[in-house]
Amino acid sequence: MNNIFLILAGLLSGICASMGLGGGFVLLVYLTMFTQLSQLESQLTNLVFFLPIATISILLHLKNHLIEKKVLWKAIITGVAGVIVGYLISRYLPEEWISKLFGAFILWIGARELFHKKADKQAQKG
Repeated sequence: MNNIFLILAGLLSGICASMGLGGGFVLLVYLTMFTQLSQLESQLTNLVFFLPIATISILLHLKNHLIEKKVLWKAIITGVAGVIVGYLISRYLPEEWISKLFGAFILWIGARELFHKKADKQAQKG
């Protein structure tokens, strides 16, 4: 039965990732709810899966001239800074707080996406 959940999580994660919907979120939910991995172990596993895929995606998009290099460097610099800050926070906060902060962050991003998409569509119509 566990293999069925593993296959479904992999399939759903891949579908969401290919559509740009954040397949890593599906993987995190699966790892924390259906396996014995802690929140931090799940996030590390997700990161290990993400890094090679992101590198390949960046290289392919650069080859096809789909990335503005100025924006890429800003994203890399702020991403590395975010990793460092996240690591430092994770060293001093209990895992329960990290899980709650992660949940709040996901909710904030989701709400932001909902409301900004609506505003963008209205701006395009006007």
